[in-house]
Amino acid sequence: MTRIVLVGSNGTPLGELPRSAHDILAAAETHAKAHHLAKRTHFPIAVRREVEASGYRVNERDLAAAMAQLESVRSGERVERVTIRVTPGPGGVMRDGSKGEGGDMRDRAAVDQRFFEAERVYPDRAARAWYDRLVGLDEHKRQLLLELELLLYPDRLAVWSRRHHGCEIVACRIMAARAPLMLLEGDVGCGKTALAVTVGDALAQRLGGKVHLLKVNTQVRGTGMVGEMTELIVQAFTRAEALADGLNGAPVLLLIDEADALAAKRVDQHMHHEDKAGLNTLLQRLDGLRESGRRIAVIFITNRPDALDPAVRRRSALRLTFARPDDESRAELFHRSVPELNLEEKQLKELVILTGSGAEEKYRPTFTYSDITDRLIPAAIRDVYEAGRPLAAADLIEQANVMRPTPLMSERNVDEG
Repeated sequence: MTRIVLVGSNGTPLGELPRSAHDILAAAETHAKAHHLAKRTHFPIAVRREVEASGYRVNERDLAAAMAQLESVRSGERVERVTIRVTPGPGGVMRDGSKGEGGDMRDRAAVDQRFFEAERVYPDRAARAWYDRLVGLDEHKRQLLLELELLLYPDRLAVWSRRHHGCEIVACRIMAARAPLMLLEGDVGCGKTALAVTVGDALAQRLGGKVHLLKVNTQVRGTGMVGEMTELIVQAFTRAEALADGLNGAPVLLLIDEADALAAKRVDQHMHHEDKAGLNTLLQRLDGLRESGRRIAVIFITNRPDALDPAVRRRSALRLTFARPDDESRAELFHRSVPELNLEEKQLKELVILTGSGAEEKYRPTFTYSDITDRLIPAAIRDVYEAGRPLAAADLIEQANVMRPTPLMSERNVDEG
């Protein structure tokens, strides 16, 4: 059996891993098959975990060097030992067999901080108020809530079928076999993320129980080092699955913003092999969720839907496209945002024109929802606060006259290029 020896940065021997290289690779292969992972991308993950369980850390370069040695072991060559250069790490089992104080908790917290912005639990009053303020999205709300219920509780569809058809019709099994993936796509500032992070409250109200949400940190894509992106995706899905397993059936929403960074088209000739491996892992984990029966739904958000790999788009059970608000929606948004001003019809009409056709004539795009709520109204508030006077419709109109709306995504790419 091939031993795995750990050495320090100066080559000093630190001991051996308790399991042989053959045992680790065999266990990794079994795990990869069970969780629909590519073996080649999962092997380095398994080795790193063994190292960290021994109280050490290994960087990407040294791990890659060790994997080159282990490849010889996999091919059947007789190798007496494989050496891995490591550095001390917090937690885990130390050389003397003792466990670093608070190691498990620190490691878990570090994982959560690295992969997730926060875990949110619904019902939540703040989320409900924010959800109610999202105007012009009633149809999106209806479709998303209904699809979440059907994906998370396929048994309810079966009950409906037996009630109305006397049996579970084939279409129900087709519906239940879909990947639990929702795709929210469209222009910036149009409510995609706001709806995704607040729909949990509406879903909790609809289902009569709690709903948990994990929002993946935008840094989850990693730095592009070999094996990193794949590991990050595995860790993110593993955490969501572990949470779902401990909730006794309560649903979990896994939210991934800027999903195009993780799921870009593989046909791009310039795509790094690590990105391709990460995308393959992502697809495998989505398929694994479909087969596992866990109450987990994944929500992807992207401003660049054309950049997504077709395999991701095909897997989406629901695709919602978000556009900039029309005249009616902007009027309603002003009404709800500054009800104390009691805007007159003439004032409201002028605001609607300035943020719509007027802006389109000058700048091409109209105002987004966030242009109005996060930029225009706050700018007017700052001015009157500094001047020590009350807010008036004229202040909003003044800002609408001088403020430029957020450029279209295509124009931003050109400007930034």
